[in-house]
Amino acid sequence: MSQTDTQHDDIEVIVLSDDEVRVAVDNALAEAGCTWEELQAQAEEGCFTSELARRTWFIVSTFEPSTA
Repeated sequence: MSQTDTQHDDIEVIVLSDDEVRVAVDNALAEAGCTWEELQAQAEEGCFTSELARRTWFIVSTFEPSTA
């Protein structure tokens, strides 16, 4: 192992297009059984309908809702 190698050199990073991100967010919302607006309201109230909804918000909250 050279000095420039790290223990993480074997990690593959996949960069998604905007459309692919939109699909991933939509799929996560569908899995949680919420719309963006419903999930956002739950977050504002600090009361999620399920642990899955809470985890979904944690992941998708950094993305803007789809305008398409």
